[in-house]
Amino acid sequence: MACELKGSPRADCIYVDAMLGWLARMLRILFGARVVYSPGASDSELAATDCLVVTRDEELFRVRRGPTLLLRTDDHDAWIAAFLRLGFRPFERTACPACGGELVEVDCGEAERAVGHAVVSERCWRCTSCGHYYWVGSHWRGLRELVERARRADVDIVCRGP
Repeated sequence: MACELKGSPRADCIYVDAMLGWLARMLRILFGARVVYSPGASDSELAATDCLVVTRDEELFRVRRGPTLLLRTDDHDAWIAAFLRLGFRPFERTACPACGGELVEVDCGEAERAVGHAVVSERCWRCTSCGHYYWVGSHWRGLRELVERARRADVDIVCRGP
C-alpha cells in the first residue's frame, strides 16, 4: 500500500507536512493547487485544519480527524500518482511553485531582462506575489515525463471512513 486516505480530499486547500517541500512545489506547478507548506507547523496546527493534510507521519495520520493522505513511500512518482488517482488533472492550471501565487503571462523580453540571461521560450510568466519568472524550458519535459511515469505507476490508495 503506497498511500492511505481518510476523509474526503479537498482540492482547494492542502497542507503539506514538513519534509514534503518537493511535493508542495509539484502540486502547485502541475495542478495549480492551493498548497500551504510551513515546515515549522506543529502537528497540533496540522490536526486542527479543515484542509487536506498530506503527511508521512503515521501518528499524525492516526490522530487527525479531518481529510488526510498518508504517503507510505519515498517514491515521488507514486506521490504524484496518488493525486492523479484522486482526480487532480495536470497542466490545466498552474501556480508559482515557490509561493503558490498567481502566474501572469509576460513578454519574454521582460523575463530576460529580469533574470539576466537569454530565455528561449515562446511563453513566459511572472508571479504576482513573489515576482519570480518562469518559462517553458527543458524542465517542462521533465515535468511531463514525471506525470507520464505517475500515470503508469501501480499505486494503491486505501480509503478509510471519516
